Amino acid sequence: MVIEENPLKDAYRRVIWGPYRGLLERLPAGWEYRANRRLGLLIGALAAGKMGQVRANIQRGLGSSPGAGSLSAIARETMGTHFLNQYASFAFGRITVDNWDSYLRFEGLSQLEEHARQGRGVVLLHPHMGPAQLPLCVLGVRGYRVHQIGGGEPLVEKTETGRWATQLRHDLEERMPVVLHQGGSYLRTLLRALGNGEIVLTAVDGTGGGKEIGRRYPRQVLGQTMGVPVGGFYLAARSGAALHPLHTVRDPERRGRWLSVIGPEIELPLSSTGDIDAVLELGADWTAAYLSRVLRAHPGEWHFWDGFQPGGLIA
Repeated sequence: MVIEENPLKDAYRRVIWGPYRGLLERLPAGWEYRANRRLGLLIGALAAGKMGQVRANIQRGLGSSPGAGSLSAIARETMGTHFLNQYASFAFGRITVDNWDSYLRFEGLSQLEEHARQGRGVVLLHPHMGPAQLPLCVLGVRGYRVHQIGGGEPLVEKTETGRWATQLRHDLEERMPVVLHQGGSYLRTLLRALGNGEIVLTAVDGTGGGKEIGRRYPRQVLGQTMGVPVGGFYLAARSGAALHPLHTVRDPERRGRWLSVIGPEIELPLSSTGDIDAVLELGADWTAAYLSRVLRAHPGEWHFWDGFQPGGLIA
């Protein structure tokens, strides 16, 4: 979600990335995300124009009566999700082997443990939902060798204060015990990591920078033609790594905590592994069906509803 540059936003940044961040880093583990989500809900109640745009896009994908709640309620929830994700890095460096379960619970983690015992690499395909880098950070803290393919910065000309805040966020992200890669770079390093039994996370929806990276195939997502990325399928097919989906939502078992669900392995047909085009076509079909299912079930957790319109994510 992109909010336009303006002087008021700069003043807000100085407070958020300065004293506000310092205050949150003194709270008990996990409370940073609770506070930032509530801040987003408050901003959402005041940002009528932005919420109107998001409601229209949600209606485009889910119809007028989505099962997860009213359009207005879902739109406000997406603003809460945006804010907690925007400031998720406040917790990076505070998350340890002793407190990580205050932030996150995993379902399906035993699958990664089994692959690790086999020395087999894993590609995790994730949509931008909830605090998108939280599972990445926690896996690194737990001792997994983890890599993330990033999408860069939003295509917005930032002020000096905006650039300062962005650099600070990057510095905080560097506290994660993981390796970050810019999308569009050479894949040889990632293929080598997978061959060594390591884990690579890559997105299956849009990019944080708003610029398409890698090969995308047009498919129907929530009834709209959208270019879905297939790079994760390429990496798995070329390296022999296991391929799993991962999505992150609010944990129904504990208020304020998040849940990352690692789904069953996606099997690539043996007859197709030598034909990369067939693998990518299969990957595009799978991704479109998966996105439609998980976004319909958890619409308030997705970051990119403000771009789900013609000229944005939609072709």
